[in-house]
Amino acid sequence: MRYIGNKTKLLSFIASYLDELELHGGRALDAFTGTTAVARLLKARGFTVDTCDIMSFSYVLQRACVVADEYPQFPGLAEDSDLQAAKLSPHFRTLVESRLRGQGDLFSGIPDLQPLEEALVYLDTYLDPLSSFIDRHFAASESPVDGQRMYFSRRNAQRIDAIRHRLHDWRSDGLVTEEEFYILLTALLEAADSVANTAGVYAAFVKTWQSNATRPLRLNAPDIVVGTGLQCSAHRGDVVELVADLGRLDLLYLDPPYNTRQYSAYYHVPELIAEGWFAPELPTLRGKTGLIDDSQKKSEWSTRAGCIPALEQLLRAVDATHVLLSYNNEGIIPDTEIERCFRQYGVSSTYRRTERTYKRYRADRDSDARQYSGDHVTEFLYYVRLR
Repeated sequence: MRYIGNKTKLLSFIASYLDELELHGGRALDAFTGTTAVARLLKARGFTVDTCDIMSFSYVLQRACVVADEYPQFPGLAEDSDLQAAKLSPHFRTLVESRLRGQGDLFSGIPDLQPLEEALVYLDTYLDPLSSFIDRHFAASESPVDGQRMYFSRRNAQRIDAIRHRLHDWRSDGLVTEEEFYILLTALLEAADSVANTAGVYAAFVKTWQSNATRPLRLNAPDIVVGTGLQCSAHRGDVVELVADLGRLDLLYLDPPYNTRQYSAYYHVPELIAEGWFAPELPTLRGKTGLIDDSQKKSEWSTRAGCIPALEQLLRAVDATHVLLSYNNEGIIPDTEIERCFRQYGVSSTYRRTERTYKRYRADRDSDARQYSGDHVTEFLYYVRLR
């Protein structure tokens, strides 16, 4: 997913620093998991990973990409007569075989992907379009009228609605396990984001149709770290409240928000898809972009007054050996304050900082109202061994 602060392009930098610190396994907490890029790296390196984020769509990705340790086989879907009828079609088999060939060597040596690809082909191809919550509130026609929210084309919105309803039904009827449900829902979240008519965040939609938004939605298998035998866990909520119950950690990895933008307002559409819109209560929307209630998802880490106390509170509360913090030169916590906190709550002589400059993530273009200071930012990695 397109996501502010996503560390995918910095994974080699983080991995090299973990090598330098000789951290190769144990128990780790990824405290601001986001799209799970670092959590998957840690799991692949042999860490038993606890993940945490305040956002619901992140929790979905955590369950699918970190907690799950094998690709789903979907035995319960044998009871779905529509799916079983579709599987008898030669066209269905051709589509599945094409998708499996398209995986190439990336998935060699792991459990059979065919059941997952069959479920994705069915959801992609054999469901009738459905006009439900996303179509009614977040879609527009080819020639939109005033008041339409141009997040998705009508065609893609109706497919999102149809797939989300089918996943809800499968889960409610007990035809899929929790992990199977979250893997399929992750595929939908990632597919919806790839065709969203935004500049990367959902605080606004683009007023003309971008090329990605006119493409048909397509589900793909999520990037899951499988076959490790590790018992990872996912959590949704405030990390400070979580660490009191986690016990001893070998590594605390922190990647908190850098600025004062609340993620709950920037990613409200993925939140809706993740949480659903089913009875007995429909979400209440407000404003031009259809914001939802996010009163329980505000983060002190995104406030100038609260970010430093939040860091101190977490360092006091956690029982960990090593702390590694990702931050950048535009962050609202001053470099001097991070150093002070790390030296105060850790072994001062172990404090270290390294950096790398990289091309910034740009969610929008320069305008009269907003000018970027440059095309590059500097990422810092702060380390200390706690007392």
